Amino acid sequence: MFSNNSMSVCPDHNWKSYYYSTESGPVIVGFHTDSNKIEQSKYPLCARVLITLKAPNPHGGPSNEEAQVLWAMEDRLVELLNAANVPCLLLGRLTHSGTRELVFQVANYTPFRPPVGHWIREHADYETNVSEHDGWGFFFESVWPSATSWALIFDRRVVDNLVQAGSDPSKPHSLEFVFRGNISGLEQMHAALTAKGYSLLEASVSESRLVMALSMPLDVSAIFRESLSHREECQRLNIEYDGWGAAVVK
Repeated sequence: MFSNNSMSVCPDHNWKSYYYSTESGPVIVGFHTDSNKIEQSKYPLCARVLITLKAPNPHGGPSNEEAQVLWAMEDRLVELLNAANVPCLLLGRLTHSGTRELVFQVANYTPFRPPVGHWIREHADYETNVSEHDGWGFFFESVWPSATSWALIFDRRVVDNLVQAGSDPSKPHSLEFVFRGNISGLEQMHAALTAKGYSLLEASVSESRLVMALSMPLDVSAIFRESLSHREECQRLNIEYDGWGAAVVK
């Protein structure tokens, strides 16, 4: 959680990442997970610092070597803003179409602009621009995850935790998908998933809970497709998809 006392421009914890697709290609997003807890009226302005990549890859992102340069540039900008006690927060990072964007929410542009100008002059070998906007509209439209993106973040987190605990992601795991809600909806979900090869692990009438299992490797993309399918079906049946878990398989 952010603190109003001696607040750093860029808190170094609680960052997550995800991606989405546009007509121009993929967008890789890094965001601070506590961004929605900030008192927005204190930072009513948005400043996007845009860095044009010198040698983007076919997906519009940097090479490993240039990525290190971009991280160093970001660190230097944060250092200058912190040194000047500028009231602003770095809350998002977008990489797309040969561009790296650093998304700040700012209290006042007057103290923000001089350190940024100094930073731009320090990195004259890069083409950089600043786009200024009112409000939080850009942040919540382009940085903050949608419900679908949150589902992808959750699936990746579960897979990462299993791998860190010792699971071999290439081996089949029994993924246990949990559903809650009205009995009629759960019965229909049970029938639909059984037809797709799922097996029943638990059906509790008293707790209005259904657990169905499917054996598959820890492939985030494949698991995400299952999760999206479950969410769409749950909306139709007026029941809740409560995520999934699995035991470690070494």
